[in-house]
Amino acid sequence: MVADVIDKDSHAQRRSAFRAVLPALKREVETTCLSAAVYHEARGEPLSGQRAVAMVIVNRVRSPSFPRTICGVVFQNAHRPYRCQFSFTCTGIALLPKEKRPWRLAQEIATSMQNRAPDCRVEAGSEDGGLHAVSAATHYHASYVRPGWARRLRRLGRIGRHIFFTGKGGDKA
Repeated sequence: MVADVIDKDSHAQRRSAFRAVLPALKREVETTCLSAAVYHEARGEPLSGQRAVAMVIVNRVRSPSFPRTICGVVFQNAHRPYRCQFSFTCTGIALLPKEKRPWRLAQEIATSMQNRAPDCRVEAGSEDGGLHAVSAATHYHASYVRPGWARRLRRLGRIGRHIFFTGKGGDKA
């Protein structure tokens, strides 16, 4: 009888402790997914271009047309060849970063986006490098490719090697 009470209390305490740290764990996982996307998709781009890639992901999370989490957006269709949303998720390259400095920068960008960007248009307001012009973007592609979907969207601008778009009627593709 006493052992049952102790076990129940112990279990309740562990569950309560887990619930207390769960938001921080979710945030860390989401930050890692956003960092990985920035690192793999834009590490050779100017800072404004890396931030713009992060904004695309955050804008997609806010859109009803995409998954509701950063990791959901980043890994959407990753299991389907040529259907993934971000090429690094379906190419078979190692997801773990190999370059420390670009990885740290990607983590800083991801953390900044999560800490201060309830609206990417506000976040981009003080930035240079064309960031404000692309702050509503939900899509982008490298300038050296010509995806068919780009014709259906409104072009917002270019930063570095990436061209940014939004849906013609807002954020829907």
